Amino acid sequence: MLAYQMIAPNEREDYLPYLRLADEEVGMIRRYLNDGQLYSLPLAGQSTVIGVMHVTFVDQTQVELKNIALLPAYRNQGYGQQALNDLKQMMVDLGYQTLLVGTGDGSLAAIGFYLRQGFRFDHIRKNFFEQYQAPIIENGIQLQDMVVLRQPL
Repeated sequence: MLAYQMIAPNEREDYLPYLRLADEEVGMIRRYLNDGQLYSLPLAGQSTVIGVMHVTFVDQTQVELKNIALLPAYRNQGYGQQALNDLKQMMVDLGYQTLLVGTGDGSLAAIGFYLRQGFRFDHIRKNFFEQYQAPIIENGIQLQDMVVLRQPL
């Protein structure tokens, strides 16, 4: 079980190592780090932080998951699915109606994960990864576009 903790804005930089697990470029993370809300994901009853989630509030009805990352030792054990489901409920409780998430066009595992969680393709942010200082290669594919998925809450 996870116990979510909101991270104060003045402490967010401390979580860059976690955020970099899902986004390699610190400069890109810093573009959204002070917007929205960052949550740490400690295991219930323990001080061990196994990951983070960062969301930004698009408008009064939509929230975007900017970053969800787990330490490698905690992946493929249901923690990501649990964190995402809990985030959905938190956002419903706050009155949001739609959750967006973006991932790279070559991020096949991430796309599959989000589709299994009930997201559907929404739109493409063309040439998104041109902003990055260095090319990102996943599954032998250089990322170019961001695939944005949407799920009604």
